[in-house]
Amino acid sequence: MTGTERVMVFGAGGFLGARICALLADRGIEYRGLSRTRSEPYRRCDLAAMHPYALDTQIGMYKPTVIINAVGATLGEPADLVRANVIAVEALLASVRDQAGHARFVQLGSAAEYGGTAHGTDLSEDTPPRPLGPYGITKLAGSELVLRAQRAGADAVVLRIFDVIGPGAPDSTLTGRVIRDLRARQLIEVGSLDVWRDFVDVRDVAEAVLAVAFADGKLPPVLNVGTGRATLARDVAGQLFELSGQPATIVDEADQQSALGAAWQQADITLIGDHLGWSPKVALDQSLADSWSESN
Repeated sequence: MTGTERVMVFGAGGFLGARICALLADRGIEYRGLSRTRSEPYRRCDLAAMHPYALDTQIGMYKPTVIINAVGATLGEPADLVRANVIAVEALLASVRDQAGHARFVQLGSAAEYGGTAHGTDLSEDTPPRPLGPYGITKLAGSELVLRAQRAGADAVVLRIFDVIGPGAPDSTLTGRVIRDLRARQLIEVGSLDVWRDFVDVRDVAEAVLAVAFADGKLPPVLNVGTGRATLARDVAGQLFELSGQPATIVDEADQQSALGAAWQQADITLIGDHLGWSPKVALDQSLADSWSESN
């Protein structure tokens, strides 16, 4: 990269976006955070609703060298998912093309785009995407828009991020819901816990995003971000119970489809390791302990 990076982070008020902004600040890198809600210290920016001229003005005046799109919705009606995961991406790509054509565009995608695979096998970047629900379908549609721009010459990369956990995880995540219910000393209501997920700490994800953002040269169009190890969701919930030291009653709705829909997901992270030397550093036990501690 140039050494004079100027980064725009869209979705800066979210779980991932806020962590990325914090890491940029820690490293003294100039950035501007934008969020759909009025969330200090970020500027308000609703990609799916704002006029294209207003977005063009934001990007054209700042002249970013890197754009990170952390905008997205995991829950809601299909129309809400389309607005956040598809229309917002389309609007941002159009403005970037016209106002910051040389900037690197980093799209935060999701492992939900893959769907699942056979138990015990890895999901690599070459795995054909077969999403199983509205969230995965809309995330894939947004990523396909980015990949189309990349094929047309844009410097763009899609990160397919597996299950993000860690301090500050929202209620839309397994660990966020379990911690919320444990703190409230009430029933813990979750979907089926008999699913295997590749749980990766938010701090490791932020490190991966910045490694991609500032890497020299051309990168593969898609990179996985995970740990390469699947863990049974029931075991993760059990560790949180132990950390809490509280009695709990769990309602395991085995017939309820999870947000990702698949029974098994495990990342193949060979490609990002080979190209960037990135690997996860925060162990699952540490991530869960930090999550519980921060919720106090």
